[in-house]
Order: sequence, then C-alpha cells, then structure tokens
Amino acid sequence: MVRSTTRRAAVVLAAFLAVTLSGCGLWPKAGGVRSSQTGSLACTNRATPDCSGYTYANPRPGTVVVTAPNSSAINNREFFWSPSSPIGTDLTVCATFVSGQGLDQQGIVLRLHALPNGRVSGITVTRNVWMGAFDVFNYHIWNTEADPSNPFTQFASTIVPPLPVDPALYPLNMCARTVTSSNHVQFVVWANGQAMPAWGSALQGGEAAIPASAPPAGLGGWFAGHLFPGTSMTYANLSVDGVVQTDLP
Repeated sequence: MVRSTTRRAAVVLAAFLAVTLSGCGLWPKAGGVRSSQTGSLACTNRATPDCSGYTYANPRPGTVVVTAPNSSAINNREFFWSPSSPIGTDLTVCATFVSGQGLDQQGIVLRLHALPNGRVSGITVTRNVWMGAFDVFNYHIWNTEADPSNPFTQFASTIVPPLPVDPALYPLNMCARTVTSSNHVQFVVWANGQAMPAWGSALQGGEAAIPASAPPAGLGGWFAGHLFPGTSMTYANLSVDGVVQTDLP
C-alpha cells in the first residue's frame, strides 16, 4: 500500500511538471520586453497591477535594476524570473538586495507556476514594509486566479533580531528554499562581509510550515513591490540552485 501510494504521488507530480509552462514566452500575459543580455522575452508578471508596471534593466549577469516609472503607483507588485529557471519542488533561490529606499519591498518567490489567463501562483518570502518594521520577513501564498483583488494570504512571519527595525539594511543577502521532506519553507539573511548562515538559524532566518493550498512545484524567481514612482532598486547575485541567472529581464 505504501509503495502504491508513493508511485501514485510520483505520477501526479510528473504530470504537474509536464503541464507547468517554464518558458515565459508560453505565458499568455507574461513578459513584454527583451533581455539585454540574451534577447529572450523578459519573464515578468504583475501580481497586483497599480497604474503603470515596472521597467527592468540587466546591466550584467545576475543583476537587475527595477524602476517604477512616474506613471506607476505605490501598490504595484511584480514577479520576475529567468526563462531558463528549472522547475522543481525544492529549488534554492538567492539574491543580494543592493539598494532601495522608503517602502521598497524585495523578496523571493518559490514554486511559481502558470494558471489560466496569465495568472500565477507561488510561495513568497518577503521583507516586511508594514509600519516600517524591516526586521520582519513574511510568508505568503499567492494565487492571482482565485481573487485578483486580494491574491495573497499570509501564513507566517519571522523576526530577524540582528537586523535594524528601521531603516532597511542594504545591501542584504537572502536565500530561500522549500523542503518537501519536512513540508517547510526556509530562509536565511546576512549582511555583506558575513558568512551565509546555516539553514535553520534562529537568529538570521526562519521557517514555516507550507499550507496545503501551496503549489507542489514550480519555478524560482524574485519579488519587487511598493517602489515610489520615479525611483529604482537593484538586485544582484540572482541565482537558482547555485546557478547565476543570465537571461533576466
């Protein structure tokens, strides 16, 4: 019985991976600009569109500058990712948040995959901006198909004591991953000049149980939100499973 259940689970997962769309050119409403590194269609999705969308520049491999045009608005939130990102259940996604200001919000998205009509679902770990408490990180499930007006559900949060409450620390390094064996999402953060903390660090990271509503697999990417119109923020060292992503928006 255990062997039969395991085989059935493997078949279901294989079917899921087969129908998940990995190239952003296959996503009905994703993209719209070309990568300056490779010319491939940029992989972006506006999770909570608010006036005009962000623009992206990739001056070097693994680096992305996100800009909110003057016609953007403060509640815009977007995902971006590499078209060559693998699809997996337990990808490790990393980034350095090089610069930002005000309520700029950065984060990592895991198990990102397409839904009908250009919608997406996934799991995010993001730096908190509510009440200017930048030492908090929040975990959300996203599903822009279920309710586009309220597409995210928070399921946990973690305080990282070494970080200042305000202002946000830059640069800040972050990695996040899912762990199927324990059904947890984990993250760690550290300042430049420090070594990457061990997974499970109680001081420089956290973890939370993954809700049943989370997608079982998907792509790895990044989150950008709440940029003040006319400003930019920079991400560097963008990698998935240790591979620096070169074909970014």
